[in-house]
Amino acid sequence: MRVFAAVVVIIGCGSGPHAASDSSIADTSGARDSGGDAAAVDWPIAVDPSAPPAGALAPALLGHYDLSGALFDYASNAQLASRMQAIGFADWRVGVGRWEMTTRLLPSLTTGSACDLSAYPAVLAAPAGSTDASLVASRDWFTDTGSAVALADTADPARYSLDYVRSVLDEAAAFGATPYVDLDHDPRALSANRTFARGAIVGGITDPCFATWTNSVSNTRPADPTVFAAAAANLVRLVVEGDATHAPRVAPTWEFWNEPELGYAWDQDFEQPTGSLNAFFATAIDTMIALASYRASATAPAAKQLRFGLGSFARASTAAGVLSSFDANPLPDGSHVPLDFVSFHSYDNDPLVVVADIATVAAARDASTNYRSAGLALTEWGPNLATPPDPAHIDQALHAAVVIARGAALGLERADRSLFYDFVPGVPYSLVHQDGSVNPSYYAYVLLHALIGAGADRLAVAAAPDGAFDGGAGAVVVGRTADGTIRALLVNTGSAPRTAQLSLAGAASTPARVQVFDDPTAEPRDVAPTAVVTVPARAIVLVSL
Repeated sequence: MRVFAAVVVIIGCGSGPHAASDSSIADTSGARDSGGDAAAVDWPIAVDPSAPPAGALAPALLGHYDLSGALFDYASNAQLASRMQAIGFADWRVGVGRWEMTTRLLPSLTTGSACDLSAYPAVLAAPAGSTDASLVASRDWFTDTGSAVALADTADPARYSLDYVRSVLDEAAAFGATPYVDLDHDPRALSANRTFARGAIVGGITDPCFATWTNSVSNTRPADPTVFAAAAANLVRLVVEGDATHAPRVAPTWEFWNEPELGYAWDQDFEQPTGSLNAFFATAIDTMIALASYRASATAPAAKQLRFGLGSFARASTAAGVLSSFDANPLPDGSHVPLDFVSFHSYDNDPLVVVADIATVAAARDASTNYRSAGLALTEWGPNLATPPDPAHIDQALHAAVVIARGAALGLERADRSLFYDFVPGVPYSLVHQDGSVNPSYYAYVLLHALIGAGADRLAVAAAPDGAFDGGAGAVVVGRTADGTIRALLVNTGSAPRTAQLSLAGAASTPARVQVFDDPTAEPRDVAPTAVVTVPARAIVLVSL
């Protein structure tokens, strides 16, 4: 469908650092792991239940990114909600104001040039009579009087327009998912530019007709970073604490901005100097300080538990560089930028490329002095959005399982995969279709949910401390849920089967249950448990002890 000539950049990272790659999942099945006794089994999985956990398997690893929920009223789709709840849909990354690429499309550019929308479903068009100003007004979270906004104005609750933000959070709540909120939209009242301009091709966009919100206002630096930061802190306060007419909303995690390296998301024509991203970092630092200050002074219990992070950077290298720079450069008072986590994106058909990106950021975090406890959030990821593997095959399921299994070993706390629903027919990387049927990738989450549940301890695997077997063609993660049940998820992306054996405190164990997913046309199936488990080629296996 022509839709996906543009939809591939909805999430931005389709044009990120790995967009040109169309590699398949690596097959290094001839390799053997150097640890363990390869003569006995290919993958020895020895764990010591009495040892301290190696880390946590958080439900947020089963998160998803799909900004269309409120726009297309996902909450009214009971079948979709049921499908997603069944796989532990725990975390939903949403935005406070932006609209996605290929939605709310206007019939012409601000230059007057017509946009050919004939090949697009009518649901993607802007409402009849819409203008740039009316579309912005529907999501701008700070109201515009036409005058410059002073710092004192940000303390006036009447200046905030939060109906859209609240609707997004309510949509997530209807699914039982916890919203992870992106402060990704500059209201016209706060923007350094008030004149809409859609006509130029900017970074990450191949056709400006299909990015209505990339308008040089919503995606432009604020006129005053300090004023923006104060307004952002009050936005969070009003949402989380509520007011006289609005109930508090659950929204425990907030990040600042989305893919600022790419001009479509942060218009660098309005930077000072142009293209430097100086204004981005000035705004980001002011916003992080204002949010941390609000949390410190708040009395509401929910406010005290808030976590704030930065970036949703298009490139892992940017996130790593920011951690290193912030670590080396204290603020004037000697403190460092308050940062609970750093977020970044990665898209590639080879899951090991995504794993390498996670490792890059983890290494920078671990090498820092001041951010060793900062969380790692992979807030957009998946296969190459332009040329994903055939969704009818098992590749995308293997991809998801490898990234989460290996990412967990690197300390990843959140993973919001793109996307989970066909908001228009034919999305080639979704989990659930409009008729309620599912792609094979859905079943990777069935098994991952069984592994993680409401949260699990991650147990170290002696022969694969980084979660890798066979040079990365195999992956393993072992979890222990609150009831004491130990499960191991095994992923074999190679072309030959592998054998595995689980040992607890040095004693081989026969599983109570073994589930195998190797047929993309069927659900995972149970096989007879044996002490030595066979992991078929190109398969995911869940072993429960």
